[in-house]
Amino acid sequence: MHSGVLSLDNSITVRFLYLVCSLFIFGAISGQSLAAEDNSQLCPPGFIANQPKPIAGDTSDKRIYISSDSAKVDSESVTFFEGSVKAKQADRILEADSVRYDRSNENLDAQGNIVFSTEQIKITGDSIHLNLGTAKGTIDNAQYFTGSVNGRGIAEQIKIHSKTEVELEEASFTTCPPEDEAWALRANTINLDNESRQGTADNVVLEIADIPVLYLPYIRFPIGDIRMSGFLYPGFGISNQHGTEISLPYYWNIAPNMDATITPHNMTKRGVMLETEFRYLTENNSGIFGVNYLPDDKRFGDSRELVSWFHKGTPASGWSTSVDFKHVGDTQYLDDFSPNLGNASLTHLNRVGRIDYNHEKYLFSIMAQDYQNISGEEPYQRLPQISFDTRWTNQDNKLNYDIKSEIVHFEHKDDARITGQRLKLTPYISYPYQSEPGFFIPKLSLHHLQYNLDDLASPTDDNAPSVTVPVFSLDMGVFLERDTRLIGKDLLHTLEPRLFYLYAPNKSQDNLPVFDTALTTFSESLLFSENRFSGNDRVGDANQLTTAVTTRFYRQDSGAELFSATLGQIIYFRDRFVTVPGGQVETSDRSSYLGSVRFAPNPRMKISGDIQWDPETEHTEFANSRISYQAGKGKVINYDYRFTRNSIRSQGLSYAWRFSPAWQIIGGHQYDFENDHRLENFFGIRYDSCCWAVRLVGLEKFDRLEGTELFFDNAIYLELELKGLSSLGARKEIDTLIENGILGYSE
Repeated sequence: MHSGVLSLDNSITVRFLYLVCSLFIFGAISGQSLAAEDNSQLCPPGFIANQPKPIAGDTSDKRIYISSDSAKVDSESVTFFEGSVKAKQADRILEADSVRYDRSNENLDAQGNIVFSTEQIKITGDSIHLNLGTAKGTIDNAQYFTGSVNGRGIAEQIKIHSKTEVELEEASFTTCPPEDEAWALRANTINLDNESRQGTADNVVLEIADIPVLYLPYIRFPIGDIRMSGFLYPGFGISNQHGTEISLPYYWNIAPNMDATITPHNMTKRGVMLETEFRYLTENNSGIFGVNYLPDDKRFGDSRELVSWFHKGTPASGWSTSVDFKHVGDTQYLDDFSPNLGNASLTHLNRVGRIDYNHEKYLFSIMAQDYQNISGEEPYQRLPQISFDTRWTNQDNKLNYDIKSEIVHFEHKDDARITGQRLKLTPYISYPYQSEPGFFIPKLSLHHLQYNLDDLASPTDDNAPSVTVPVFSLDMGVFLERDTRLIGKDLLHTLEPRLFYLYAPNKSQDNLPVFDTALTTFSESLLFSENRFSGNDRVGDANQLTTAVTTRFYRQDSGAELFSATLGQIIYFRDRFVTVPGGQVETSDRSSYLGSVRFAPNPRMKISGDIQWDPETEHTEFANSRISYQAGKGKVINYDYRFTRNSIRSQGLSYAWRFSPAWQIIGGHQYDFENDHRLENFFGIRYDSCCWAVRLVGLEKFDRLEGTELFFDNAIYLELELKGLSSLGARKEIDTLIENGILGYSE
């Protein structure tokens, strides 16, 4: 056997590397290539064995090594290599029965059992002819395998026209094994131009189960990661609200930093909705603008529309901008067109635009906020809100002093409502003493509210009411810990008692308007809050002490928290007189107990629960519990129970479970015990083969109750995925259901 380092022109490997890149792109004709999947358990071992494998040896060595059974120099310019010829450079290997190289015209001919391999692609063929000077050549009866998507294909002949142009005749692409070719993409001619980063193909046919399902006489497609305008794969579904749905997206590559997707969406029971999405991206800005329009909804009897705009920007150092705007043409739009139960139950659509400046010593922001009312009471508009918060000091064991401030102009669409401006100033000082055994944080703040009101009903009313309330708080706690051992595990056990004292005098605030304020729902966060009201129109009076204790168990070997439990209650030393209009003076001397438990017996399982129990009525006011089990990718089960006295009593079960590499089920079920009816049910199955997958999901969503009759929206979604190529059907709808309905899901 002859071997050694041959000083041939390295252009042979350069040409082959270009060929590798070009063939790899073939899988993206007519669609978006998907990420590689681990199909090793689904595909035949022989098919997997044909895929490219890592190249052994030093892949940084650029020299060319050639070995063969024999080598003969026929003349000064011609060299023959015979028998098991193998040429290697870095991570590229060419194997053949024989190779002839002519230095005089730079022709290289390889015959018999041709195999060209890299870590990304493997090409086999009967013969190769290349001219290394002109970068032209042919490969006859070629087969290729692309490891990134487990793809393969054939071409009667591959013609290399130049360093950047390749033509494939009678070519195909699939990710299926030869003995089970469920689908294939075929074309008479494929031209790849690496310089323009574009390709074309003639007479393209997509075959599924040997049946042609899509024919395109001519297509143009991008090479690599560039984008090009063109139609995407259609989507479809069936529902009792919309009938049979078919959508055909068109992608418009407007510029390198902006694009649009225009989707005609035909619904047999409603009509044709035009859905548009425009995206932009600059050095300092990004955003999505969307418009959906249905000219004449046959079920609704009028036009329907949705307008949305989401924007983020960083115009300069420290500065940021954002816009979040949504508008629907009617209050039933979300209920009719949102597959998500949470979106369908929204009462308001938020519209907010803001400018923020984040400095080391302060925060500054300007915000304008409006709402579109879907149901319930119309909120106030903030036109605008300007806030300025300092952070001059934020250090332990030192005196801290800062100020929070805001001024807001409130408007309302109802002319009968009070409007005007509100100024709030809150300077404060604190001395946070922190040490390993615990903490001691006294804090004194001054809450000043000043109003300037417009068009009061009576000229005798005060149009500039104000109030100033000092608030003192003292937060203290200790950390106690010990080593222990339970259930055969070495654990660190902590006990963390905490006291929070709050005092604020009773200052009459009945003459102050209420723009954005309500009594906060009692929760664990309220145990350590300085104000029991949300919003800034009221400063609650207080003389109270929160007592709470938390205990935790940590694993000594990993530091992971195994168990934690918290119990807390507020003791009131006097009645609370400050209220909002219609509110009552609070006279209880103790709050409800608030408790929470977190338990993670192993990395797969998490159990959590929260409860509020009223000792006066001896009733549970609120309870939430959840059990989550995650056994790995594609295997998760969640159960949750929610209870709010005289309001909510529901349970939910969601799951995704892969029983085998081929079969997976997904589902979510919510039931309202308080009103004794189903809220939402969806169930689906997924089947995976070596080269294709299908998902079928059925959805039932509660719509309304008329008398004693329940009405539900029902839909069926189907997605067919051709692995390595693209997917057809309701991928977006199924992904939305799973994302919102199954906590912790990952494929």
